[in-house]
Amino acid sequence: NDDTSPPDIPLSVYIAAFGIILVVLLISCGSYFEPLLFLITIGIAVVLNLGTNFFLGEISDVSFGIAAVLQLALSMDYSIILMNRYRQELNGTDDRKEAMANALRGAFGSITGSAVTTIVGLLVLVFMSFKIGADIGIVLAKGVALSMLCVFAVLPALILLSHKLIEKTQKKSQIKKRFK
Repeated sequence: NDDTSPPDIPLSVYIAAFGIILVVLLISCGSYFEPLLFLITIGIAVVLNLGTNFFLGEISDVSFGIAAVLQLALSMDYSIILMNRYRQELNGTDDRKEAMANALRGAFGSITGSAVTTIVGLLVLVFMSFKIGADIGIVLAKGVALSMLCVFAVLPALILLSHKLIEKTQKKSQIKKRFK
């Protein structure tokens, strides 16, 4: 059994997990386009995480197989926090860049606090007596850190570049809130 090959987890499990995450995003986002931005951002972080696993040498099949889905689930809220803060800041200014700069400053504490708590919790798995704990702890801690960095570096650019699409696809309840 080669430790670099994905485990025998059925494709249906991945599809179901992704579907659940997508439904949660569609419910919690103010625009139908935002989930795509969030998935692109965390997707970049997942690719970086899986690519940097090369430097760890061997990781278990299970760690490799579930890392992407767990990273997505553990760090998606960072994108939601930043987007909500950006929306709040837009109420105070029409300058999108200024609103994003203020949103980044305002959301920095909550996002980094949440990420650091998650990273420390995952790193505790390193002390398990089973090798899988160290594998999964390091891989996911690294993944959460990369997700946080992508939310601060990639997501703001995506939001600013696609603001027209975000506005066009806003849910009716969000349009009413914005123009009250």
